[in-house]
Amino acid sequence: MRYKVYDEEDKKERTLEECVTPLEVGSVRRVQVKKGDTREVHHFRVLEELKA
Repeated sequence: MRYKVYDEEDKKERTLEECVTPLEVGSVRRVQVKKGDTREVHHFRVLEELKA
């Protein structure tokens, strides 16, 4: 599944591709983001589910 999410730490919209966990629109989820060699925890607000 694909979702459009808002990254609250980076203050921008992102698209989650090939997400295996069903997410509820309107919920806020903690997600580990890989940046270079490090991982950061970001909070994603789920905006909508994108159709294939």
